[in-house]
Amino acid sequence: MERIWTVTDSMGNPHQIKFKRGFGGAKCIVDGDTYKMKSRNWVIWMADHQISIPGAECNLVVIGNKIRLAVNGTYLEDGTPYEPIRNIPLWLNVLTLLNLIIGWFFLGALGFVVTILLDLLSYKMSLKRKNSVALVIQIVLMVGMIVGGIAVQSALGNL
Repeated sequence: MERIWTVTDSMGNPHQIKFKRGFGGAKCIVDGDTYKMKSRNWVIWMADHQISIPGAECNLVVIGNKIRLAVNGTYLEDGTPYEPIRNIPLWLNVLTLLNLIIGWFFLGALGFVVTILLDLLSYKMSLKRKNSVALVIQIVLMVGMIVGGIAVQSALGNL
């Protein structure tokens, strides 16, 4: 996956900013100079890389597969104001891992897939600053997996 932007500094000089993700990890390349990028979360790929160009402050923001460049506080794609990405709360990472384990042991592959889909929704809500919604999703998911797993186990035990 690769994205390329051209940004003009205050002197009128063009600068090429490129984001590249591959087997060697993610890189930000500014005018041929390569900088490695690291994710700030172990579940979803998140990075906010600051780039200094004379007369322009740039931020390369990557969340999952969404790659955006903000120049002087405004995203180039849609003109919305730049906001630094937030850290995902630790409790969400813990509940995600716990729900994946419960889903796998109680309902197998189906529980694992359902958990992954609802976990992605929880992360999306958390990034939109709706942590209470993410918490409710995780708790309902956990209760649903436990109750569903017990129901399936008892139904199989009666056969």
